[in-house]
Amino acid sequence: MADPSSAGSAPAEGLPTTAYTVLGILATLDEELTAAEIKKRCDYTLRWFYWSPAVSHIRRELFRLRDLGLVTEREVPLGRLRRSVVYRTTGPGEELVRRWAAAPAVDEPAVLKDPALLRVYFGHFTQPHELVGMLDRRLAQLEEQIADLVWSRRRTHELGLDAEPDLRHRLALGDYLLRAAHFEQGNVRQLRDAIADADPERPGLRVTRPRGELRRRPPREE
Repeated sequence: MADPSSAGSAPAEGLPTTAYTVLGILATLDEELTAAEIKKRCDYTLRWFYWSPAVSHIRRELFRLRDLGLVTEREVPLGRLRRSVVYRTTGPGEELVRRWAAAPAVDEPAVLKDPALLRVYFGHFTQPHELVGMLDRRLAQLEEQIADLVWSRRRTHELGLDAEPDLRHRLALGDYLLRAAHFEQGNVRQLRDAIADADPERPGLRVTRPRGELRRRPPREE
């Protein structure tokens, strides 16, 4: 194992983003977690705004962090025959993730990759009703995403985690993501309706309402 004092050396400073993500998850509440538990945390949180690495990728970074002295590992029994390995950050590991979090991210531009919007952009190669169906599926995904975010916020309150000072930024980000999901839902719905209205052959796709009677006032008597 490398000397923990080497955590500020060039190899440690050049770690990939996934390594810093693993360090940050371990260090936030000073927990001991397995690779699978770290993966679960990523699935519940990071996937909404970044990405959730595979558990094999997480294990690879844990081994790297262990060899650099940035995390420790120990085996814990799971019954009589099975054992698991849990990881925990060291002091140098926590210091490194602090420096990384404070560093500017100017070299990491935000990238929007939405396959649905890409297909709309090339929509002249297909039919409007096919785009409408695709956007309807996207709306269903957004509805599920909103439900998950609402549940996560409620569960955080039930566990008393909203009182943890180190989680205040995550809670604020959760509110941001919920607002963003609602805005995205409105944008996709408007896009869907605009495409549906442009399809004269399938009027059933359009938003319709019962038409009331139009009553005109009689002409005024001179």
